[in-house]
Amino acid sequence: MNLRSHIFKAALKNNLYIKGTASSKDVRDFICRFNENYEAVDLTRVGGESDGGYLVPDIFKDMTYCFSPGVDDKAYFESELADKYGIKSYMADASVSSSPIENKNFNFSKKFIGNRTKGDFITLGDWVSQSVGVAEDNMILQMDIEGSEYDVLIFESEELLSRFPVMIIEFHFLQNIFESQFLSTITSIFEKIYKTFCICHVHPNNSNDIENLDGIEVPRIIEVTFLKRSFLEKVRRMDSVELPHKLDRKNVKSLPDIKMPEMWWKS
Repeated sequence: MNLRSHIFKAALKNNLYIKGTASSKDVRDFICRFNENYEAVDLTRVGGESDGGYLVPDIFKDMTYCFSPGVDDKAYFESELADKYGIKSYMADASVSSSPIENKNFNFSKKFIGNRTKGDFITLGDWVSQSVGVAEDNMILQMDIEGSEYDVLIFESEELLSRFPVMIIEFHFLQNIFESQFLSTITSIFEKIYKTFCICHVHPNNSNDIENLDGIEVPRIIEVTFLKRSFLEKVRRMDSVELPHKLDRKNVKSLPDIKMPEMWWKS
């Protein structure tokens, strides 16, 4: 885990972010842009009935590989991709010694994904190039790296991200959106993503609660599924978005569920 992740973790633990240093208007503008880029699509659940399961558009027949930085003690998502769809998963995490289970379609690297290739770290772009070359563009990105997602998404180009028609990214410490520097950073990240992708699902992780300031509700952790716009017509629905989705499940079964605030998604 890099220094930025430790700083974000400390902020989350001690509630050190400075409330109100970003204007309410700017925070609302970010959420409005999130809402504007949300599209209703057909979704299927992959990866089990709790944490590690995600809602994804069913374009798996077009996909060849999955890149999954951040390895847990289970691999339900990658296992279902392998067993049901024949999709090979590349997994990376320097904090563990191997993937949690053996599978012929798993390839594990003992590396952290970050904004440089040095020592225990490798960039997403370098990892992909070393694994499948520079031409492959039918891939899924499933990234849960405890705050380091910001380093990766700031560093990587729009061109690199566009090689993943589906991206499932867990965004941590989102309550820091009320701090101006964090808001500026995450706005830049999302605007880069919006050039190529729409949002097709969001789910708040119930391991943390919802922050509220000036009537603005912000879940501390959200899982966002992005779909490349060129694939949208294959899975678009004509009805409106409804959350929670019927296939949504609690990340932590023993804790109360939380709902995604309507201002993020409701038309």
